[in-house]
Amino acid sequence: MQSPSNPWNFHNSDKALISPNGLHKVVYYYLNEIAMGAPLGGKCFLEIEENQKFKINDWCAGPPVWDVSGQYLAIPVWVNVALRGIKQKIGLIDLNTMELNLFSKIFDVLDLHSLDNNIIKATNSPVYKSADVIFNIEKEKTDKVLKLVALQ
Repeated sequence: MQSPSNPWNFHNSDKALISPNGLHKVVYYYLNEIAMGAPLGGKCFLEIEENQKFKINDWCAGPPVWDVSGQYLAIPVWVNVALRGIKQKIGLIDLNTMELNLFSKIFDVLDLHSLDNNIIKATNSPVYKSADVIFNIEKEKTDKVLKLVALQ
């Protein structure tokens, strides 16, 4: 039996990377530990039904979570924070606008569990001093909104 996906162990063959409606898929390239024994990070893309590929970010973590409609995707994104080192932010992709909303709040390592009714449930730092996260996407501050870029 395969162990459940987590920030240290996920793969492009994981079913969690496919949207609930089966029309979209998250694909990672060049996944590596961000440091020895640390969680994984790599380039991340969104493949949509018309065989189009959109770049999400150069340094995403995982695994992501979808809302039940398959129109929204939450994904951890690695960032280098001045004086704090490498941390994560939550990225939310809206497939209607093809935009990535990168929220301001900083986390250590996110293990995302669900995205439902504008609430992302997760665990921050699941291995060391873990804490439950209840993240309301309508109330949290946005760092930036980026248009997803289609690849040719």
